[in-house]
Amino acid sequence: MFYYPSNGINFVFLLLYIVENTKVLSTKQKPMIRNFLITFSFSLLFSCQNTSISALEDPALKIEYGSGGCNFVETPTYIVNKNYVVYQDFCTHMVIYPDLASFKARNKEESAFAFDKNGMYVKGEFIKIDTSGFTFLGMNKEMDFLWKTKYKVFKNTAELKNIDVATFQPNPCKSNNGEVNDQYYKDKNFIYYFDKKTKGSDGATANTNPYDFCHDKNYIYFKGEVAIFGGEPYQYVNCDFFKTKKYVFRNGELVDDMHPDNLKALSGHYTRYNNDVYFRGNKTSMKIKNSSKVKVWTADNYDFYITDGKSIFKDGKEIDQKVDLPSFGFLSGAYCFYDKNGIYERVYNQESKKEIIEKLPFKNEEKINSKYISYNKFSGIIFYKNQAYATRTKSFYEDLTQREIAVGKAQKNDVDDFDGSNKVFIDYNFCKMYDRIYFRGKRTSFDAETFVPMDNSDQYSEDKYYKDKNVVSYCNERIRDIKKMSDIDVNSARTFNIFLIDKNFLYCKNVKIIKSAGIELLASFSGYRGGFCGLDSTPTSDFYLFKNSEGFWLVKISDKISYRFLGKVFDRKWEPSFEAINLAKKYGNNRTVAPQKKVKQEQNENKSKTIDNEVYNAVAVQIQTKYPGGIQKFYAFIKKNYVIPKEILDDESSRGGVFAKFIIEKDGSLSKIEVLHDIGYGSGKELERVLKLSPNWIPAIKDGKPVRCLYSIPYYVQ
Repeated sequence: MFYYPSNGINFVFLLLYIVENTKVLSTKQKPMIRNFLITFSFSLLFSCQNTSISALEDPALKIEYGSGGCNFVETPTYIVNKNYVVYQDFCTHMVIYPDLASFKARNKEESAFAFDKNGMYVKGEFIKIDTSGFTFLGMNKEMDFLWKTKYKVFKNTAELKNIDVATFQPNPCKSNNGEVNDQYYKDKNFIYYFDKKTKGSDGATANTNPYDFCHDKNYIYFKGEVAIFGGEPYQYVNCDFFKTKKYVFRNGELVDDMHPDNLKALSGHYTRYNNDVYFRGNKTSMKIKNSSKVKVWTADNYDFYITDGKSIFKDGKEIDQKVDLPSFGFLSGAYCFYDKNGIYERVYNQESKKEIIEKLPFKNEEKINSKYISYNKFSGIIFYKNQAYATRTKSFYEDLTQREIAVGKAQKNDVDDFDGSNKVFIDYNFCKMYDRIYFRGKRTSFDAETFVPMDNSDQYSEDKYYKDKNVVSYCNERIRDIKKMSDIDVNSARTFNIFLIDKNFLYCKNVKIIKSAGIELLASFSGYRGGFCGLDSTPTSDFYLFKNSEGFWLVKISDKISYRFLGKVFDRKWEPSFEAINLAKKYGNNRTVAPQKKVKQEQNENKSKTIDNEVYNAVAVQIQTKYPGGIQKFYAFIKKNYVIPKEILDDESSRGGVFAKFIIEKDGSLSKIEVLHDIGYGSGKELERVLKLSPNWIPAIKDGKPVRCLYSIPYYVQ
């Protein structure tokens, strides 16, 4: 079934009943009102099924920018067209020609990567390489990517040498402001601050807890250097304490009443000072008399329970339930523990306003054997032999069959399901059960054999499409509703980026936009992104540049969907953002030239052979421009000369990216430097000043000759 406004239609029938039975209306009035209400009810029903409405034409449509400041899109993306692929990121737009039959882009945090049968693409740049063992490792704030294959480690497209590839991995840890810092990596020998090796570090003993400071057996590190206080290096204690020879620090702050010699770690978050025990830096009621009896139960980098040999403590507080210590254990992910006498759950009591312990109703003639206890974290169900307890519904089951137990252990949802319905979860919205399709628990009329979700390149989008042999439907996860798209051709319907197309039209959400014949997506732009702290209620927007058999189109996706026809020929003057677009080879630059006499054309052609003042994008040249020594040397030059404004030094929260573009001339000099986005306080002017000091680059080469080339860079002020 689909979701029609049945309440509205029922109201119409109620009015019909009143009309037929009222004595106020005349015999002539009743038929007129009856016909009106029946016509209205059918129009209401029809309007609910016909959900494919049309976009709005806006001849003045222009690209709008908010606080994002990027040229194109915030997240790297590959747009796959029929004969070519477009790669875009913050300030890059390039056309590439991979093997389309085998081309496959990655998603989520790996969206800057793509593969075909010949190798891989990193931010649009091709690398001919054996991709076996490809692993994405991470990225920094400058959008540099670390990744590896079975035999090599790379930063973007540059191979990093002298690294143990097999053991090289992220080493996330807490930064000095308490946030998780993803800049650190390690192999079996060293710790790395992104790609920079930390001299003297020991990778084998580097921390594994992401809520801990970056450290090894010897030191704590800050931005790849040994952290020092008062001329002495910090020594690691645990997640909450570190020290020097004279001082103790708790959560990064100096503690006056502790001596470093009396401080000892019991675990990641439990610490002993003299006979006192601290949990997450706070003193508890627990005392230690015999350290040999102390035991901490830990899972998933979290300390759950600790004992002094007599009592059990949770989060530094003694629990009420007396348990058998030798058989004590707990279920990771559940608020439950067990001993030989039973299985227990910690619950919050509303009357006492505190956490209490309840024994669960499992039946056992002998002592509880932990090997029979298991927990399904998806459903919240605890299993013991042929019994089960659902922690979310407080339901207890016994005498379950082996099949029922297998079904309960395998399910991936937070409901009890021991009825053998063979429920299959298609995604967050839909499941298949009893050969029927259910939408959020409600039965639908979709054909269960052919019902499938349609691929969407934007995994974060709240708009989803589904189809079976009869119909295509649109689902908005925020509204939690699904609508039939009545005008679309089911057989030819497919997704295209965030859009849906069939043999006739392009759609977004359930809105019909333009004809799909010859459709190509040339570029996308992140539009308005709102103002300060989310107080701006202006709807966000995104813009897309299309070409179809009729010409070029600009489409805006926001609270409303609108479009503008740009004409049959691509003209960069329509929009400043179009200047940096690199079109496919078949379109060239699409710059129109006024008709001239043949002799004059030949003169111009001969002249162009000797003088070429065209500004090219990186992919339009055979040999790309390059800074002497490589791009990392260029960034080192900027860092050496860039003077961070005092206001930014005083306020770390104001730090961020400064983006600029410039032209590298035929002689390698930089010209037409333009700051695209800065963070205020003169940060953009300072980058412009430093770029003017840059040594000459090696110019780009096209057809064997140096040419002018457009280049864009991000520089992160830190």
